[in-house]
Amino acid sequence: MIIKYLKNTLKLCIIHYGLRLKPYRMQNAILIFSEARGGSTWLMELLHHVPKTILNWEPLHVEKGVVPKEMNLGWRPYLTKNNATLEHKKLFENILLLKRFTPWTTRYVYWKEVFTSKHVVTKFVRANMCLPWIVEQFPELSYKPVFLLRHPIAVALSRLKTFNRLDLESIREPLKGADYYTIPECLNNDRYIEHASFIKGLQTRLEIEVALWCLNNMMVINHPNKTLWVTVCYEDLVVAPQATFEKLLQAMGVKVPTSILNSIPYRRASSSNYHGNLKQDPLAQLSNFLKLLSKEELTRIQTIFDYFELKIYTAFKADSNKKSHVFN
Repeated sequence: MIIKYLKNTLKLCIIHYGLRLKPYRMQNAILIFSEARGGSTWLMELLHHVPKTILNWEPLHVEKGVVPKEMNLGWRPYLTKNNATLEHKKLFENILLLKRFTPWTTRYVYWKEVFTSKHVVTKFVRANMCLPWIVEQFPELSYKPVFLLRHPIAVALSRLKTFNRLDLESIREPLKGADYYTIPECLNNDRYIEHASFIKGLQTRLEIEVALWCLNNMMVINHPNKTLWVTVCYEDLVVAPQATFEKLLQAMGVKVPTSILNSIPYRRASSSNYHGNLKQDPLAQLSNFLKLLSKEELTRIQTIFDYFELKIYTAFKADSNKKSHVFN
């Protein structure tokens, strides 16, 4: 036990020492933006097959990440050119170049990769609202960032089960939104204040989580400069993983040899499949939530979609409403 601990400690020291010396370039940065439980770990693992990549795991985690407490970015940071400072830009520059790291952010780094890697694959969760600001601040990015979407109901159910450890009965239990929803005290929290009355009127934890999904994604979905990143739906990756992944790489501007693309185990569960509930039938995997909720519950959730004017998804259909696998 002690020997294993010492070996792991030595590996971590080698990794962190090597990263301090490694001169990564912004042109080679690969970025993933997604909701937690939105499929980002799976996509990150797929992108790890790109030659000479190294993984940067969720650096904005409030407790385990690299953001100074005094910045108060919160769990769902939102930066714009009106409220961001040079300090914020420097922080993200260091993040994308792997100059700020912790044992948490380097948990998927193998020590040999520090010496052989060229591309830093950074996986952000809950930071979707920062995407427009980041592409504006770093025009030297050669590869378009990925904006990964997954059905809000599936994300909300998975998040409540995984992070809140709730069973389905508790997730669906009627409650007063005013007792469950609190406005986060963080930088640029106006959106939470603006929609507080609507969210506090919702009936269940599930509905509130769905509303938060909409609140933190609609601006990016409808952004006028959305061609600066590539949007892909998790549902398309599940149904046609290789075809969708190849189109995604092409849209990003990333070139991968065909031999590598053909050797990727696309159907293998990701390391974040904590519940071990991956189904062999991809359509059954996607539509599972439709069997768990009543028509009345789905109708109330559709009211949330309508309030936020979400068109990509509906409450009564597991797939997205987009016909193409990858879209801008």
